[in-house]
Amino acid sequence: MKFNNRPAPDLYAPYATEANPAYFEKIHDVEWRGQLQSSTGGRKFRIKFYGELFTWEVKQKEAHLEAHRRNYGNNFNGLIANTTEAPELIYAEDAVTGETILLFDGSKHGYDNLFNNEWDLHKMPPRNADKVYKDAAGNEIFEVVVCTFNNIDYEDEAEGFLQNNGLIRLLDGREVDIPYLQRNGFDGISILLYDDERNMVMVHQRELA
Repeated sequence: MKFNNRPAPDLYAPYATEANPAYFEKIHDVEWRGQLQSSTGGRKFRIKFYGELFTWEVKQKEAHLEAHRRNYGNNFNGLIANTTEAPELIYAEDAVTGETILLFDGSKHGYDNLFNNEWDLHKMPPRNADKVYKDAAGNEIFEVVVCTFNNIDYEDEAEGFLQNNGLIRLLDGREVDIPYLQRNGFDGISILLYDDERNMVMVHQRELA
């Protein structure tokens, strides 16, 4: 069964599976969703990252606490976010083979990074993704689901993007077509983790436009 109506972003296409229907309920029209699978078929990963874990105060009223648990998970331990010096960098590491898969680079992926220059790449310090994420229950091995959101209708807005040659010039000078933007110009991302008991925790969420 095929759950997605949108093509996978190029970053995830080699590693995306729809094998577990439980992870594909209630997909939004503007969403692509994929479960991560390594090149050897592994679906258990550690999350390694550069960045800081961002948390916030939640009103201590049951309605607010329940909404927070529903959206971010019972074992929420913060969202991976940028530091003051550089954007976040997130990898998944196969728990058996050690294969590493890039999940998100805050300096490269999504709409903003294709068209805007939020970070001066020449002034960024080295980013070592050497922190290992653990949820509030101490789990560090997870199944990984990536969700990207595509609220920009590139075909409808093509006149504002296209050059005379029918292509779109990106910030880095590359020229791409509209299908490329439809796959890779996503304007939002969420990364969800599931422990052995299928408890969900959100580890990353960001608007990208």
